[in-house]
Amino acid sequence: MFSSLMTKKMMRAGFLLLVSSFLFSAPAEAAPIEKVNVSLDAVGGDLPPAVEKRVVSSISSIGSRVLVGKEESLFSLNSDAYNKVLADIINRVVIGYMVSDLSVNYGRDTAIHVTLQPVGKIIRSVDTVIDYGGLTPEAARYVAEDTADVPRLMENLLIGLPVDSVGWAESVSQSAGRDLLSQILPEFQANFEVESGENTKVKIYLIPQGKIVRSSRLTFEKTTVPRLLMLRAAEETETALSRLQGLPVSFVTRHSGEIASNMNEILKKDSFIEKYGIATDTTLVSAENMELRVNALTDHWVIRTEVWLDAGRDGDRNTSVEGMLGHYIGKRSTVFGEARLYPGPMDWDVFGGFSHQFGSFMNLGYKYNFVENSNHFITQIPLGDKFALRYDRDFKERENEFGFSYKIHNYITLEYVYNDEDGKWLRLIANL
Repeated sequence: MFSSLMTKKMMRAGFLLLVSSFLFSAPAEAAPIEKVNVSLDAVGGDLPPAVEKRVVSSISSIGSRVLVGKEESLFSLNSDAYNKVLADIINRVVIGYMVSDLSVNYGRDTAIHVTLQPVGKIIRSVDTVIDYGGLTPEAARYVAEDTADVPRLMENLLIGLPVDSVGWAESVSQSAGRDLLSQILPEFQANFEVESGENTKVKIYLIPQGKIVRSSRLTFEKTTVPRLLMLRAAEETETALSRLQGLPVSFVTRHSGEIASNMNEILKKDSFIEKYGIATDTTLVSAENMELRVNALTDHWVIRTEVWLDAGRDGDRNTSVEGMLGHYIGKRSTVFGEARLYPGPMDWDVFGGFSHQFGSFMNLGYKYNFVENSNHFITQIPLGDKFALRYDRDFKERENEFGFSYKIHNYITLEYVYNDEDGKWLRLIANL
């Protein structure tokens, strides 16, 4: 509606200037005006850049409509009269200011210089409030860090302007403000509510745009201590992570390093992790289903505990509890002892062994079963984050066992097992 009103005003003003041009004679041969350049200053100080840009744009539009294509001599020979008409047009269009001086250098490239003087009340203070909508306080805190300078920038934009100019072209406080917020916070749409006056109040409503984080989870990638011992730390961190739901995915991506670091600080403050010097690091995968990947490693020891439940396997070893204690030799090699208890009927396997990690591609090793007096060659190959292949060769019994596993979540893994002697079955592994 306003742009339509503005267009009508400019058309009337252009018509006035065009009609007045017929009151003066022009030489038969003269160069037409091809371009209009506008420069601007203000009495009492500079205009804010965003405001100056829009005022210059409006005056340039006026000049282009009424001057471009006309013979420059028509205007230069009667410059005083035309300058007065131009000043009157500008006074009608640029609300809140009046032209205190105007000079025009007519030619193919016509240059217009305008000095504006504010009229009426002046904005002396700006109170800016940002509404973060339905975001949790934790999520809003990250957004608030990005918008910390917005109140100061709004003051720079508005203080010193005439009160009447705030609504001019809906640009000073709203369009210019949106441009400002789109640079600072591109993941949100900003809507403005402005109560103009000498003490202007600005309220900014932020609306998330694009894909939104709808769920979150914490996943242990590598651990060298039982996960149950870190359960409290994991739950606290996962709760903190869940409070970031509702943020735009693109915003989380831009802040992923900071968020991951903050989550890691929560883990590090846990009494168990702190007491035993467990080194944690975190990586945030931003998506609608956000994931925090955690490594929790010790410098020297590897401790693992698992419970196995087999389904579809004959025999009396379908339930077992396994514990492993290992010690690093160098960065990639481990010596370990392993005990496996079969509760019904009570039976044991006890192993000692050695393994070596070849990058992230493969783990190869050897272990000896002290109960069965058997030698085993073992290998494990990870396939991404959730899948893995396992192979165990029993040289005494000349048996091969293959396993293909899928990690359902931090504490449960499902494995499909094939053994030369016992056939195939499913194994549910509780990663304690």
